[in-house]
Amino acid sequence: MGETVSMHRESPGSALSSSGAEGVGEQPPTPRRLASRSWFDPRIIGGVVLVVLAVVIGAKVVSASSQTSPVWATTRSLAAGTVLAAGDLVAVEVNLAHTAPRYFAAVDPPIGAVLAVAVGGGELLPSSAMGETERGRIVVIPVQPEAMPPGVGHGSTVDLYLTSPASPSGSTGGERTRLLQADLTVQSVTAPSSGGLSGAGANRYQLAVLLSSKDADRLVRTLPDGSAVVVLVAGGS
Repeated sequence: MGETVSMHRESPGSALSSSGAEGVGEQPPTPRRLASRSWFDPRIIGGVVLVVLAVVIGAKVVSASSQTSPVWATTRSLAAGTVLAAGDLVAVEVNLAHTAPRYFAAVDPPIGAVLAVAVGGGELLPSSAMGETERGRIVVIPVQPEAMPPGVGHGSTVDLYLTSPASPSGSTGGERTRLLQADLTVQSVTAPSSGGLSGAGANRYQLAVLLSSKDADRLVRTLPDGSAVVVLVAGGS
């Protein structure tokens, strides 16, 4: 007789229960948390310090660039040798930064000082523009209106000519004109007066120039020989 084979079929539920039983002892993995960064981290503190320094330095740079200093500027072109008068200077506010010591601060105007170099109109007055005040003589020269060019004024540079008779006696007729002094610095100009009772010089300009004692003496001795003619030097007024 043949052998009887006994077969046992497991149900699906029993298989799942057996596999589940095997994993009962295993624990699921715990997720790792990133540690929060402390405010006392040196890198954070260093970054904050750098930002604060950048803000402070930027504020100082902006403040320095907007600061101005009062200095003197000229109101007109002034030739070398000009004795400064009150109307020659005006106080202006400018941003000079580190170059401020090169110019005259607008504190006390240097009235009466003598310019050693020419300064253009509207330019700042350099500290180096002042020379030592030299002793001299102010000579006033009478000039006929037709012999005075327009534009001559305080601080102008002029050449002075003298027109006189060709011969000392004046009998032969004719006139000659010669140069008396070149590059004179005009200190003041007085226009002719209007009115009939002002004297012989009322119809002439009165031109004041500063000369050395020697040149002043020579000019005073020569002027009565003729009539003065003034020539304005281009760029000198």
